Amino acid sequence: MKIYRKAISFIIILILLLSIVQGESYDTVEARKYLVRNSYEIINDGSNAVYNLDIKVLAGSDSSSPYQKSLGLSIYPLPANSYTDEWGNIYSVINVKTLMPGEKVDVIIEKTILNSGIAYEESIYKINADYRKFFKSPLNLKYIKPGEKIESDNPQIMAKAFELAETGTTVEKAKKIYDFVNLHIKYDTNSAYANKGALSGLINGRGVCDEYASLFTALCRAAGIPSRVVAGYWIEGDMRENEWTDASSERHAWSEFYLPGEGWIPAEPTFMYTYNGRQVPNEYYFANIRGGDRHFINNYVSSPIKSDIDVQYSYYDSNGTSLKLISGEDSIKLLPEGDSSISRMPLSDIGSNWAASYIQKLYEAGIVFPREGNMYKPGENITRAEFAAYLANAIGLQKGEGNGRYKDVPSENPYAGYIEAASMAGLIQGYKGYYYPENNITRQDAAVIMMRAMKLLNKNREAYFMPYFNDKKAIADYAADAVKVMYDLNIMRGKPNNLFAPKDFTTRAEAAKIIWTFMEDIKRP
Repeated sequence: MKIYRKAISFIIILILLLSIVQGESYDTVEARKYLVRNSYEIINDGSNAVYNLDIKVLAGSDSSSPYQKSLGLSIYPLPANSYTDEWGNIYSVINVKTLMPGEKVDVIIEKTILNSGIAYEESIYKINADYRKFFKSPLNLKYIKPGEKIESDNPQIMAKAFELAETGTTVEKAKKIYDFVNLHIKYDTNSAYANKGALSGLINGRGVCDEYASLFTALCRAAGIPSRVVAGYWIEGDMRENEWTDASSERHAWSEFYLPGEGWIPAEPTFMYTYNGRQVPNEYYFANIRGGDRHFINNYVSSPIKSDIDVQYSYYDSNGTSLKLISGEDSIKLLPEGDSSISRMPLSDIGSNWAASYIQKLYEAGIVFPREGNMYKPGENITRAEFAAYLANAIGLQKGEGNGRYKDVPSENPYAGYIEAASMAGLIQGYKGYYYPENNITRQDAAVIMMRAMKLLNKNREAYFMPYFNDKKAIADYAADAVKVMYDLNIMRGKPNNLFAPKDFTTRAEAAKIIWTFMEDIKRP
């Protein structure tokens, strides 16, 4: 947590000379791309192996705030399943089958976001909101109900809310609440006041950013204005491009209130402002966030608060088993202007591989995934599940719900949605209700699947002559035409000694070359 210790000069230019993107009734200021990394290192410090380890991590939020948009998300190792809770927070569960004594598992979450300052027009002050349509959805009722540390049904909070918000438009009421909280609470990290909630902030007039945010939210809810607490990071001042900033000590909380037709509007009541030596309400952080004071959203505070975990784990417990979280890191990097990539953790094992350029391009595009940690494992054979996922990504198929199309692909399988999408598109086929997702895929079957993808995209190709492979008689009749076309288009060529090796399994390196070359071919008219 941080306190805004310096007085801000009286005249602050919010928009002049800044890059601005026009919104409905707001301007976004200095919109830039950032990479946010959360990493955790967990070690088996016991004397026995740990089995069936499930690691649950908070992967960020599906942001509905106008000053931050999610562009990409990568989690390593690949999670077994992910879900979004009712507050918009994304959680993923990573499964580790066995962790031997002394072994460690590194969990890395990387989010690419577009973050900006924001400044609302004064016209919003004229809006007197009608929330009847908003509250028709039961999911929105939580923004008006009391919660842990947000005691909006407490008589003292209700009385203060009535006093502050008896008259005025919706935004005028929210501004009166903001002014009160901004002046009423004094920043104090004493454990008697810090992280105690809205009622404590009202009674004691002391606390940290949590008290400022929770009291503003509680008073808004008591006044009938939907509000929520945002948890994330506050970084003041300029950041250098392509340099990591340690954000572990920059955890922060602020508030947002909802206005129909406008969405969620930020209110940052923590920062004090002095003029002529006297503290006055800080006008610059209500319905505004300055570009130089970045507010990075990590999650929206839920109720109960104990649901908001960064990382937790469970495993089959027995004598001598023990796990320990030995390190955690929160870092943020400003990406260069014009950067169009979604940055991901570098792959550590492809440097000298013949297919490195194909793998890297597909990986940066989010089409292929590492197999273990940040290792692609190019020499290992690709499974039927992986091949279906990579091809589905390559041609832009939308993931299915993975609701059990095949008996051996349960919904919790991380590839279930891809397998369903590829199957529905006719790219892959099962056998008697089974897909055998962990089986490896032969080279001739890979050729057949790629041929189906071409037909799906209306990119039909013909080849009339089978190359003279020494093993061409080993190519199955059902795959012959596909092998001809793949060879003719340079998508799949032969192996040493003039072999096609139709029944050899396809490696993960070969799969990358196949998919990349296929993607280049379908771009041609």
